[in-house]
Amino acid sequence: MAMRKAWWMGLGLFLSACALAYADPVILTVSGKIGRFTDAKRGVYQFRDSDLGKLRQISFRTSTSWTPTVTFSGPLVRDILAKVEAKGGSVRVLAINYYRYDISVAELNSRDVVLARRIDNKPFDVAHYGPLWLMYPLPDIPDADKGPSLDAKLVWQVEALEVM
Repeated sequence: MAMRKAWWMGLGLFLSACALAYADPVILTVSGKIGRFTDAKRGVYQFRDSDLGKLRQISFRTSTSWTPTVTFSGPLVRDILAKVEAKGGSVRVLAINYYRYDISVAELNSRDVVLARRIDNKPFDVAHYGPLWLMYPLPDIPDADKGPSLDAKLVWQVEALEVM
């Protein structure tokens, strides 16, 4: 009887841990030329939404080619790069749909580029640009620098960053 009770308690703890992990899944993996890891064997630093939420959050209102004026909020990409001790000169932003775009670390450090995790204070979902959207502070960018070349950098459905 005691063995059965221990088995059920173990199963309950396992299921609770699974539910907790499901409630806060890994949404960003950073790899490449980094100095800190959550999984050194794989050479990656994985962030859950709660991990990203612990970083300083920046918000700004803007419209994009795909949205009306909304509020984007999330951590600065430079803070994420600092957390993982990035050592490369560029970052490849990788999306769930296999889109990728390379951006220099210097550019990411010179502007308040956010990896948005919320839109109008609601989490993104995969069907609507989520889980993360790389967003530039569009109101601060001169009109001459806007257009298709900037739009190409606004990567949605971001799942990974590779520091090169």
